[in-house]
Amino acid sequence: MELNIGSDIIRNSSGILSVEGQDQIYLEIGERDDQLLLTMDVYDAEGNHIAKLRRNAWAFNNRDRFDITTIPSSLRLTDTDSGDLVVEANVTGPSRIEVLNGRFYTNRGHLLEITPDYWRIGGVQMSGTISEGTDQMVVIGQDVQPSTTTYSDVPIRLGRNSRLRGWL
Repeated sequence: MELNIGSDIIRNSSGILSVEGQDQIYLEIGERDDQLLLTMDVYDAEGNHIAKLRRNAWAFNNRDRFDITTIPSSLRLTDTDSGDLVVEANVTGPSRIEVLNGRFYTNRGHLLEITPDYWRIGGVQMSGTISEGTDQMVVIGQDVQPSTTTYSDVPIRLGRNSRLRGWL
């Protein structure tokens, strides 16, 4: 699958975004109906686990704080308390998903922001990158491993034998 996050393209991705040691987002296209499916753990600014979405259905959602709106090829997850967009994703082709907007916290309370131009966590911003993965997850902010490339304090890993080009 090709996963576009902001202006970055990650080819041969499993659709899993692992942030700071936690598989936080999993995007997939349903086999039967081509429905865009999101599995996501939602945290607050202190790192408290406040909601869990599994394939577009709530496992739990404290005080019904979040709302998901879906049509087969797109979805929007919003915070009903603030009205803020948490994540927005679209299917743009066979085995291709783009996430152009998002703003959510990690399990450590760090803000991860996604815009059409970049994505950022802490002091690290990624923009305009084309990466070749190996059908594994995209890992951000986890302990450095042999196949990890580090930018500032935050390691970025795309799985074994990944090739990174164009990091800014």
